[in-house]
Amino acid sequence: MAETLQSIVAALTFPGLPGWTGLILALLIGLLVLAFLGMPFAVYGVKSRLEALELQLAELRAELRRTGPAAAPRAQVEQDWDEPAGLTRRDIEAGPRLSAPVPPPPAYSPPPLRDRRAEPKLDWRSPRG
Repeated sequence: MAETLQSIVAALTFPGLPGWTGLILALLIGLLVLAFLGMPFAVYGVKSRLEALELQLAELRAELRRTGPAAAPRAQVEQDWDEPAGLTRRDIEAGPRLSAPVPPPPAYSPPPLRDRRAEPKLDWRSPRG
């Protein structure tokens, strides 16, 4: 048994470090693996709390259904605003438009003149004086 332990320690030894550092590193990795394996068992404690919250939520919904709209009657509200001028009652009852409105045609602009130039014309053939 001692020989197998020594062979394991020798296999885990890092060059330049003491022999026990590899063993400590292997133990830490083993603890992390055990923590990840034990994590689902920690979740089971949450399940009962979630079920209790779900039961409370169901009770609240049932109470709201019992009280419902009869508990608080709504007052009649008068319409105190005018509809926009372009909107008629027929437009409202017809529903939303199925197609987009047609935009107006673009304003006419004449094509640019190609004979006119903004920069001055230079005559390089004339002698400079």
